[in-house]
Amino acid sequence: MKAMASILNCLYHWRIFMNDRLHVLQHQPRRISITLSYHVHEALLNRSEEEGRSVSNLCAFLLEEALRNDGFRLASPAPGQMLAPPVSGNGHQPLNPRLQQQKTDR
Repeated sequence: MKAMASILNCLYHWRIFMNDRLHVLQHQPRRISITLSYHVHEALLNRSEEEGRSVSNLCAFLLEEALRNDGFRLASPAPGQMLAPPVSGNGHQPLNPRLQQQKTDR
């Protein structure tokens, strides 16, 4: 009888663990493909370089910002995740435009 209770207890905890894991996996970022005009792509490249972030990160940020500005409520990110962190692909913060200007003046 104790063995059966132990097995049922293990199954219960396994189910809780798997439900939590499935919940986290369902909220992972999604990848999409889109087609952009040449001019839009160039503008995104220029802005991403100015801000010191990847084009992908910039696009995610702009889409989220547009949705929020249009009144859409976006779900909170899973613990330990950000929706579109304002950093470049190499993990550095975007450069302050004044700092960029100072670097080009040197």
